[in-house]
Amino acid sequence: MNYDELLSVRDSENAAFCQLPLGKLTRRNVDGKYLNVVDIRAALCSNVLFDESLKYECKAVGLLKPQHQLRFMVGGDDVKGDTGMTLVVERGVYVTLAQLLYETPSLVAKDKFLDNIISQAFEAANDLSAQNIWHLCYSPQNVLVRRGDNQLLLLNHGSFYTGLSDQNEFYAGMADYVAPEVLSHGTIDERSEIYSLGKFIQSLYAMASMPFEVKRMIKKATAPVPEDRYSSLDEMKKALSRMRSARQTVTTFAVAAVAALVLIWGYFSVMPEQSDMEYVKPAPKDTEEELLDEGFDPVTELGFIPSDTTTTLTPEQKKKMAEYEKKAEDIFRKRYEREADRILSKLYNKSNKGMTDKKFRTTSQQTFEELTKAQEEIASQTALPLSKTQRIATEIINKVTDAKKKEFK
Repeated sequence: MNYDELLSVRDSENAAFCQLPLGKLTRRNVDGKYLNVVDIRAALCSNVLFDESLKYECKAVGLLKPQHQLRFMVGGDDVKGDTGMTLVVERGVYVTLAQLLYETPSLVAKDKFLDNIISQAFEAANDLSAQNIWHLCYSPQNVLVRRGDNQLLLLNHGSFYTGLSDQNEFYAGMADYVAPEVLSHGTIDERSEIYSLGKFIQSLYAMASMPFEVKRMIKKATAPVPEDRYSSLDEMKKALSRMRSARQTVTTFAVAAVAALVLIWGYFSVMPEQSDMEYVKPAPKDTEEELLDEGFDPVTELGFIPSDTTTTLTPEQKKKMAEYEKKAEDIFRKRYEREADRILSKLYNKSNKGMTDKKFRTTSQQTFEELTKAQEEIASQTALPLSKTQRIATEIINKVTDAKKKEFK
């Protein structure tokens, strides 16, 4: 592609972006000065109804606030274009919003850009509604911005041209932004403006992720039936503001909750392991047979048997002796397991949650001493050797400790 072809493509793109419902917006050199000129479409120039509507609009826009309204007048012979009829727009450098976003799409990511454009659109619509005027077509191609400060500006307004028979042809290429009742010559009011604004906001988020609250607002604003839309522009704006405030509140709460969880996690991560335990009351145990209460005494039952005479026992005596030793071991296990559960519950309970390492070591030492004392007392009552009771006691302590830890976790 050569240089002339590049220029041709550029000019064709600019022409497409600057095509307003009334005609093409261009800058024309007249007597050494550049003027903003709209060449009215040939199909409209020959329409008598359009000519009357345009004259009425020229008078009416003089009452509008200049903040979002461009002044214009019907041009003379010195600015006539190919169609023979033109509008001369006040001086300044203006482009359509569609062209601006095409040239600089990164603007949608700029802080507050979209919010600023939407806010200005609401202001412009309110200024028009105060004079009972409706723009009706907030297409990015029909909304102008001033270069430099991105001030939103409007030129011609659709409510002056509702008498034209073919509204689809009048809004050629922009009919998607116009309410159905406008295209079908139905009743036009503020809800028609709300529909077009909803479509306008939707188009702004075409190149950016649309927040959930904006989706909800657009869905209601662009309902096909006018009665299902917002009843006024103020209601629509307040609904959007209210949804955004609710979202910010939820976001703030979520951030605070996450921060609290992080702090709690950090606190417990530096505590001893038992700090994660929670006291659970032991389930009631079944009544166990207490052989000692029934008069069983291992010493008297087994009798005194000197160590040097054990080899003289008959097989029946050895068998009976083994049975008595098994009973004594069972008695020790049952009684010591109850004592171990009672003693260890003093260490692993809810009141000790979050204790310091020093206090935990002290309490553990006291618990160990109490366990040893209980072992010796019960062993003396069952006549079992110390070596055997120590082994059984160690097994029971490990078993009960593991169970307590699991309960607390």
